[in-house]
Amino acid sequence: MPRRVLETLTGVGEVHVDGELLRRTRYELTLWTDDPDDTVHVDGHIDITGIGEAVVLAGPDRLMLRLSDGRRLPFRLTNSGGGIVGHGALQL
Repeated sequence: MPRRVLETLTGVGEVHVDGELLRRTRYELTLWTDDPDDTVHVDGHIDITGIGEAVVLAGPDRLMLRLSDGRRLPFRLTNSGGGIVGHGALQL
């Protein structure tokens, strides 16, 4: 089944680690599915200029992106250029 884009999100959000704000940053996210059960996947990019080391040191399972609309996305960094993948659903 081909990848079906459900929503594209762009804006300025906040990267948090265990509730502590690391910085405000631009994000570009795509919500998509290719599953017959409509499981939603999230991937995209954030600007990690100046915080790359802090994000890596924080650990891969403790990062949260708060979007400009208030939703939150637990995520992992996938590369040193700011690629991310959501691990879990968008939270209200």
